Amino acid sequence: MRNQKLRILVLCSILLTAAACRQNTKKGNNSNDIQVAKVNPIEVKTEIEKWKKQLVENRQIGNPCNCEKLDSPSIQKWEKDNPGQIDGLPSDDKKIKSVSFDFDNDNKADLLLYFQGENCTGHNGGTKTYAKIIYSDGTSKSDLMTEIINSIQSEYNQSRKTNNNLKEITNDYLETSTTIGGYHNGIIGEFSLYTKDDAHCCPSYKGTYTYKLKSKSMEIEISKNQK
Repeated sequence: MRNQKLRILVLCSILLTAAACRQNTKKGNNSNDIQVAKVNPIEVKTEIEKWKKQLVENRQIGNPCNCEKLDSPSIQKWEKDNPGQIDGLPSDDKKIKSVSFDFDNDNKADLLLYFQGENCTGHNGGTKTYAKIIYSDGTSKSDLMTEIINSIQSEYNQSRKTNNNLKEITNDYLETSTTIGGYHNGIIGEFSLYTKDDAHCCPSYKGTYTYKLKSKSMEIEISKNQK
């Protein structure tokens, strides 16, 4: 009888220990879940507002013009309030696109923001594309479009070394013809290339690009424009 009672006590002790272990493990998992929950993703709306303010304060672009007619009194007021500017921020924040992706391979999501400026003064030609990357550690890259444009030019000039049919180009209008279309195995977009004899309407070449940010490698596909 005593042996039977002893066996029962031992069994109860084992069961209680196992239950305690399971409970501790569950608490540990909950603790981990709470820690993960405290790591907030980059707030897209907050970053967009900060970027817009920064661009206007640095006089890189004007405020949204929100005017349907370019000869309206509102435009005249916009020009006065935004001296030296010809383009404005998008009138609708939905036109400011965002892509969440781990651009620097640190297993944390970064944020790409980009948009095309709006023509607020009726000037000829296109408008610039603006782009910025905010990394998970809080640092950012604001010269992305310059990096992309320089890489397109460099890659094109490299292609000319093996293709004698490609003409010499200038950097005319490249800043306003290069756009971002999204992200697919790299930042993707379109561009136009002009020779010194090309009118603004008629670039010699049009192309698409894929830019891999971490390796800074550029791939372009060029087609001759039908003038």
